[in-house]
Amino acid sequence: MKKRKLGRTGLEVSELGFGAWAIGGTSYGPTDDRQSRRALAHAYDQGINFFDTADTYGHGHSEQLIGEAFRMSSKRSRIVIATKVGWDFYHGGSRKNFDSEYLVFACGESLKRLQMDYIDLYQLHNPTLAAIREGTVFKVLRQLKKEGKIRFWGVSIHSSEEGMAVIREGSSDTLQAVYHLIDQRHRSELMPACQKENVGLIVREPLHCGMLTGKYNAQSQFVKTDHRSGWGEDQLELDFRKIDLIRTAFDEKKVSLKQAAIEFVLGEQAVSSVIPGMKTVAHVEDHLSAVRSPKLKADEINRIKSIFDQEKIFQTDLVAG
Repeated sequence: MKKRKLGRTGLEVSELGFGAWAIGGTSYGPTDDRQSRRALAHAYDQGINFFDTADTYGHGHSEQLIGEAFRMSSKRSRIVIATKVGWDFYHGGSRKNFDSEYLVFACGESLKRLQMDYIDLYQLHNPTLAAIREGTVFKVLRQLKKEGKIRFWGVSIHSSEEGMAVIREGSSDTLQAVYHLIDQRHRSELMPACQKENVGLIVREPLHCGMLTGKYNAQSQFVKTDHRSGWGEDQLELDFRKIDLIRTAFDEKKVSLKQAAIEFVLGEQAVSSVIPGMKTVAHVEDHLSAVRSPKLKADEINRIKSIFDQEKIFQTDLVAG
């Protein structure tokens, strides 16, 4: 498994990371914890050393599974654990909470679930632009680092404006953002800025929540425990019109849509790691094929970018990542 520098942290992370949202069990339909544990173990055995989760995924369940898999074993020193904070599910319902006292409390709870002494990368989970600019949240992170509870910190963002505000603030080691075949907005401004300032860029949802796997279409239905069940029919139809256009840029007889999606993201030098969701060993193997035997050609990547830049449909009705 090839590794890349995670910005200025000095950490080396596998270019393919393990996205652990789905194994939380509350957002992508039913899961089997036994399969999730096998997927985590298989990913580690295949050289994946970067595992990204959040406290809100399954209200702590994703963190618990990762803790069971790695905790205080010899594996711990060989992996990089990233989690997130900011969605308060402890006090009824779920709401954004970046208050200083809450961040300290939530960090302690994550450490308990992970059964670890420290978190390698602690990420603010989609804070508002106002919170980023105000800056109090970063003072708390500095204190957590001073206490040895976290090694580095970063911010998960939606918009390039938020990402640029984080970079201007200057203390965050990483950014996490959506980037995929049909939403390439961060390519023009945010990616060059990350490279210039040596900020590690982690790409989430490279498969657009499964829409780029080839498994679904505009008529697909999702169970209530799947967050995609709330997606509107019009949005799905628009997404698949975009996907059909992108598919004309490469030969699907030689490279599948989902493999092309992973390869496309890893083609960006600004990217430190891409973290597709994985629930089973089969998912891990699917994604590994994109790094073991890449098939997308340079001219095909250029065509994908040209289609996004030139076709007006890609500049309309964009939703937050």
